[in-house]
This record gives sequence, structure tokens and C-alpha cells, in this order.
Amino acid sequence: MNIKVNASQLLQTGLWALIAWLFKTVNDLQQMAVEYQIRLNNLEAAISSAALRERELTAQLTEILIKLGG
Repeated sequence: MNIKVNASQLLQTGLWALIAWLFKTVNDLQQMAVEYQIRLNNLEAAISSAALRERELTAQLTEILIKLGG
């Protein structure tokens, strides 16, 4: 059985495979970017919460030290 492969068909098939791979890769990267953005937002919220708690504790500690020193 002889199979003749046309060079242009081979090139076209290869290009379509490359384009499909590129689209999949871009899609995967976009999904990763969304996941990382969600993680970053969660970390920012946690840092803000910790900073607020630290300010509250500092204020309470300052109040206690003033009462002890006064």
C-alpha cells in the first residue's frame, strides 16, 4: 500500500496542530492567572485583617501601659 503525503498537507496539519496547542496553552495560562489573582486577593485580605488586628492590639497595649504607668 503506497501512501503519498503531500508536503503542503503535512505542513497544514502541522500548523493546525501548533495553533491548537497555542490556544490550549494560552487558555491554561489564563486560567492560572485567574487562580493566582484569587490567591493574591485572599492574601491581601488576610494581610489587611492582620494589620487591623495589630493596630487594635497596639492600641490596647498602649492603653494598658498608660494605666500601669499613671
